[in-house]
Amino acid sequence: MAGSNGRPPASAGSRGEESAPKRREAAEYIASLLEGLRLVAHRAELPFLGYLIGVALEEANDEKSDGG
Repeated sequence: MAGSNGRPPASAGSRGEESAPKRREAAEYIASLLEGLRLVAHRAELPFLGYLIGVALEEANDEKSDGG
C-alpha cells in the first residue's frame, strides 16, 4: 500500500513509555503514512477524507520542522 514503506521510529517499543519515540521521529513517521493515505483517498474519490488527511499531514510536517 502507498505510504506503508515508512518504518516506525527506532525508539518505538511495544510498551510505549519505556522507549517512546522522539517527537520529531514520530512526526516524520506519521507524515509518511499520511502521504500514502491521502493518495489512497484521492484515488478512491473521497475528497473530504483526503482534505482531513491533508490537514493532519500539515500538522505532522509542522511538528517535523519545529524539531520538538
